[in-house]
Amino acid sequence: MIAVINSSPLIYLGKLGVVDLLPRLFSQVLTNETVREEVPVRTAPEYLVLNECFSSWLEVKTPSDEDLVLSLKEMSIHLGEAKTIALARELMQRDDDVVAIIDDLAARDIATTLNIPITGTVGVILLGAKKNLITPMKAKRTIKRLIEDTKFRISTDLYSKIISEIDEI
Repeated sequence: MIAVINSSPLIYLGKLGVVDLLPRLFSQVLTNETVREEVPVRTAPEYLVLNECFSSWLEVKTPSDEDLVLSLKEMSIHLGEAKTIALARELMQRDDDVVAIIDDLAARDIATTLNIPITGTVGVILLGAKKNLITPMKAKRTIKRLIEDTKFRISTDLYSKIISEIDEI
């Protein structure tokens, strides 16, 4: 499966120390130049880890359909998200096995409307646990840190469902 990742999930996975799940879960991981530019400044703790991703397994690719990018941008989503969705759609025309990794709810809704499979930061962590790449305990601790130590927000109900899903692994 090919993954196209936006900046927020990439940064969160870097902060949490589990960004290495991406190349282990997906045959190819791509992003776009806008996301590359959004990587934290050199003083951020995750900077070195994310920079290493870009120099090893994370590929930067520009979507070719600039009109689609502009149309998506007009829907009040960030340029990086628009390019992530456009690139995922472009890749889907050649390969059915593509997923967009996006956390922003509006961008997720747009991707879903375009029939692009989506997941997010939590989905990557869950998939890592389901594929036995991390233990269920580590998955729980990582999601707890995501909520407590970052600006990532989910409802209490969703958090409970996620923990229950991990408990079933």
